[in-house]
Amino acid sequence: MVDKTRMLPKEVAEYIGCRYDKLMQMVRRKEIPHYRIGRRVLFIKESLDLWIETLEKKAIQSDAFFRMIK
Repeated sequence: MVDKTRMLPKEVAEYIGCRYDKLMQMVRRKEIPHYRIGRRVLFIKESLDLWIETLEKKAIQSDAFFRMIK
C-alpha cells in the first residue's frame, strides 16, 4: 500500500499559491480534487500534483492552438 500525503486547506493554499478563501471557493465549486471526513476538508498531495500538471498541459495546448490560428 502506498502512503499518500494528506494536506489541510491552509497547507494547500500555500502549496498552490492562492488565498485560503479562494481555495475554499474552489472546493465548494468542486474545481479542485479533495475529500471530506464529516465537515473536514482534506487533500491528497499526489492528486493535487496531477491536477496541476493537467492544468498546465491544457494551458500549453490552448496556447499552441491560438498560435496556430493566427
